[in-house]
Amino acid sequence: MGKKRLTNRQLKQAKSIQAKRLARATSQTAQDTLNQNLGPEQPGLLVAHYGNTLIVENQAGQLFCCGLRQNLGQLVTGDEIIWQQIDDNSGVVVACIDRRSIITRPDRHATKAVVSNVDLIVIVTAWEPLPKQTTLDRYLILAENAKLPALIVVNKSDLPFHSTYQELQDKLTIYQQIGYPWLAVSSKTKSGLLELEEALKGKTSILMGQSGVGKSSLLNALVPDAKVQTQELSKIHRFGRHTTTATRLYHLGNGSNIIDSPGIHEFKLQHLSKKAIKDGFKEFQPFLGQCRFRNCEHTAEPGCALQEALKVGKIAPFRLQNYHTIISED
Repeated sequence: MGKKRLTNRQLKQAKSIQAKRLARATSQTAQDTLNQNLGPEQPGLLVAHYGNTLIVENQAGQLFCCGLRQNLGQLVTGDEIIWQQIDDNSGVVVACIDRRSIITRPDRHATKAVVSNVDLIVIVTAWEPLPKQTTLDRYLILAENAKLPALIVVNKSDLPFHSTYQELQDKLTIYQQIGYPWLAVSSKTKSGLLELEEALKGKTSILMGQSGVGKSSLLNALVPDAKVQTQELSKIHRFGRHTTTATRLYHLGNGSNIIDSPGIHEFKLQHLSKKAIKDGFKEFQPFLGQCRFRNCEHTAEPGCALQEALKVGKIAPFRLQNYHTIISED
């Protein structure tokens, strides 16, 4: 049986309660709580999420295994929250602070939040395995719809350059011209890591990418004790193997945070409309709405503004081709 939907009145009441909890938690003098058996309400950061269990970090950097009060909605890694401590190891989340950004993914016939409060999407690819034709564009569409900047990171730069890599390098040059910077790095030799750390400085970033591109190795190069932290978390909270598939936030030590998301075989955009996908190609923007026909499919119609832009080199052929592939598959 599905969850009972709240009425507008119930939603308004729940939001009012959260606002009061936030006000108490940020007050320097208030010590009262809704439940005197719990500790005072305090700010925290949700650094991992395993099923119904939330891993909350307090302002001293300690981790707590927390439950969730009713009517708070779905919380995700990156959420800034208000919580109350129960004992040395556990607590309860009582409110969520308004998010500045949210990334979602398709979930059956709806959308599901993945992470929040991200400032930068880092799309990790590699010379080997070479990305599928539409992979980079799918992630860039996601970034555009979330109104977030994106950085393309090409891992495994230590591999000998091969003629088959030339096509990807040519495309990366075009992405750079469109406005998407890219860096070549090697988690093995540490080449390019200083430049990457500088790009991440002061931001909360999320690593995204298909399986096999070396995302975990890159994370371990950026956060040397990441594996240790995950193992300790698993031991303390007894999550076992599930920790390897969870979204987890790590601190980089330079005012930056990095969120690791599970690698996926193929990234889909079923939760986005055809218009949202089209809007995800930023170089299309000057030409949208300029076609002769309002229902233009941007293929062979006369007076198609995108096709005209293609002819004069303002749109790369592979980008328009990928647009048509994505809307036909997703």
